[in-house]
Amino acid sequence: MSILIAEDNVAQRRYLRELLEREFAAHAPVIEAADGEEALALALKERPELCVFDIQMPRLSGVKAARSIWREFPAARIIFWTQFPDEIYINEIRKIVRASEPSPTYGFIHKNNPESRFLRFVAAVLEDGADMIDPAFKDSFKRPLLTEFEAEALYYLALGLSNWAIARKCALSLRGVESRLATLYEKLFVSTPEGTPHEAYDKLAYNMRTRAFFEALRRGLINSDELEKAASELEHWIERDRKRFLDEPQPHK
Repeated sequence: MSILIAEDNVAQRRYLRELLEREFAAHAPVIEAADGEEALALALKERPELCVFDIQMPRLSGVKAARSIWREFPAARIIFWTQFPDEIYINEIRKIVRASEPSPTYGFIHKNNPESRFLRFVAAVLEDGADMIDPAFKDSFKRPLLTEFEAEALYYLALGLSNWAIARKCALSLRGVESRLATLYEKLFVSTPEGTPHEAYDKLAYNMRTRAFFEALRRGLINSDELEKAASELEHWIERDRKRFLDEPQPHK
């Protein structure tokens, strides 16, 4: 038996180890990882009864580590203990859980919770096999789930990519991009007054691409770290696609 902690902050990792060793001594030892890659290797080697993962870690995020662990070790019980409960991570966790068979056991809790609540979460996930979601984020777990394209499209919109470029990037038709973006807007703005007297006005008053970017920022569906990565990847793609475009036969003006 063992419990695995993955946390890059040394003080928080020590706090977790001491707390779990004291309160769940029957499940010792408590083993530690300082980043996501180390957590993945230890989880597959040691097969711990419970994993407690930070989300934002060097080399590999807690969410990506969990995906790989559940693929090889579906019985793993994982609690995401995080200071950054952005919906980008919640959306990804929900997609991983939905795609996993059997459905894995997990918890999601903010680090700012009192110790007593955290211990209840650990007991429920570790000893009862129950899924536990921090009450503060129940609504985020109930919102419409974004598809892979929709999650990526938020970054394309934030980085100023046109529908034409998105179509080339995703190997879609322009009509296909427009249709998928319309579905994304419906998921982001559930209260948009479709079919009401306000519909015509709102379509004239708002730029939906800009509103989608703002809503994504507000809800944490995109963040600065992931946006920087997306920007770097997009620059490389633009360079390649620019060359491809120049080699294509151009329509006569």
